[in-house]
Amino acid sequence: MRHIIKGPAASSLVRKHESPPQTEEEAARAWGHFRSWKKQETKSRCLGEQYYLCGYSEVDLSAEALARGQEIGMHLEHVEPKSKNPQRTFDHTNLIVSGIDDSKTRKLVKEDVFGGHAKLKWYDDNLFISPLQVDCSRYFHYESTGKVIPKINLSAPEKEQAQTTIDKLNLNAPVLVNWRSVWLKELEFEMSKLLDDSGALRLFAQTELLPINGRLRPFHSAQRQMFDAFGEAVIQESGQLSCS
Repeated sequence: MRHIIKGPAASSLVRKHESPPQTEEEAARAWGHFRSWKKQETKSRCLGEQYYLCGYSEVDLSAEALARGQEIGMHLEHVEPKSKNPQRTFDHTNLIVSGIDDSKTRKLVKEDVFGGHAKLKWYDDNLFISPLQVDCSRYFHYESTGKVIPKINLSAPEKEQAQTTIDKLNLNAPVLVNWRSVWLKELEFEMSKLLDDSGALRLFAQTELLPINGRLRPFHSAQRQMFDAFGEAVIQESGQLSCS
């Protein structure tokens, strides 16, 4: 999970947020009546802020995902559910894009549903780690098997937060574990061929870790972890991404 820096909201969203709904029923009705083109306007802004990665899983949400058979659609996600806090229904700082538009349409089995459609209406401010938190990346470790686990150096309460977040978002859904594993093994293989050529390795790290045409490569946090200090230096020198 990587920190999402929010920018300005679309004017259509700003106007709705000026008189926000007050109850769960009002929120559901207001969001349902919010025109699809206006939602698309906000979705486009969120995708740009997220470098076209799912805010929770970092799956690629760009058109290029089609070529890898990972087209799953996407939806606007309320990090803090509108059922829990109706007043944030049209709050841009509470909206991200999460993978999967409709699990039934995509024919996903329950075990493979992840992100916002796995979390649904659940939210606990004390247990949930959000990609809107500046330090969210420090809670998670990515294994070469493709699984994500709490980082070993966390305190007991922090490990509970990380594990609860992993479970509620189903970040170890079999489909995600498989995609991560394949991606990381390919990355490791390519890196192994460049260990004796620091210049070539640096160029490879720049390709994998830095934005290209406003997009980042899938599973950016896991790749960043694999490049370790070398990758952090490349990111810091570029000045293009947050180093948190």
